[in-house]
Amino acid sequence: MSLILEAVKATIPAEFYELPLQKVATFAFVTTVKSKRLGMSMTLSDERVFEYKVHLPVSHMGEVETLGLKKVLSWTDSLQGIERSFAIAAINSSLPLDGKKYFSGNALELAAQLGAGKRVAMIGHFPHTERIRELASAFHIIEKRPQEGDMNAGDAVRIIPQADVVAMTGVTCLNDTIEGLLALKKPGATVIVVGPSVPLSSALFDFGVDVIGGAWVENENEVYAKVSQGGAPRHLNGLRCVLFSKNPELMHGYEEVTPPR
Repeated sequence: MSLILEAVKATIPAEFYELPLQKVATFAFVTTVKSKRLGMSMTLSDERVFEYKVHLPVSHMGEVETLGLKKVLSWTDSLQGIERSFAIAAINSSLPLDGKKYFSGNALELAAQLGAGKRVAMIGHFPHTERIRELASAFHIIEKRPQEGDMNAGDAVRIIPQADVVAMTGVTCLNDTIEGLLALKKPGATVIVVGPSVPLSSALFDFGVDVIGGAWVENENEVYAKVSQGGAPRHLNGLRCVLFSKNPELMHGYEEVTPPR
């Protein structure tokens, strides 16, 4: 059980459980669920990322939308990766967004800014990290599916405790690794969790996250049309990338934005 996700789910209003589920769908890169809004998650289907995957079909396949929000949210503990993706998308479809300060911005650009002259570790292989590498005094990428130059996942126990800034993929919320990785954070370090899977919830701050680099959907029809035809988050113009920080002073120079109603 993920204590972080349980804390996040506890903030979802009980009345939202009565909302009908729509657009319950899983595609090559993105999984969607609509309740209060269209929520997204990365699709967790790779055994190298989710080693406990059970080779069974999604339960209630073809009728998941009839199960209700509460049942789908319970799948955060599932051993079936796509069921977990539905659960995270359901969280992001129903999480209250009001009453928080959000800023428009790219989390990797923030990581480059905060990591200038410092040691930076990245969990997950993101594109366009040249600026981070250029500015940091040391830069390491840790990956379960390492590409050339990456370090293996097992190196995290050595690298993260030395890092001043850690940029972590939101897939760690899906595959039960986020809490163990946060436990490696050194005092005073800054942890940024990045991607559309990451819930925009202050509950993450209680576990050591400093900045959430998440997203919300601003053009539902465009986003759904593209993800249903193989689109990944980088292809989605209808997606707003936002920064939500435990310390809003870190957001100096970034434009504050309001979530969709």
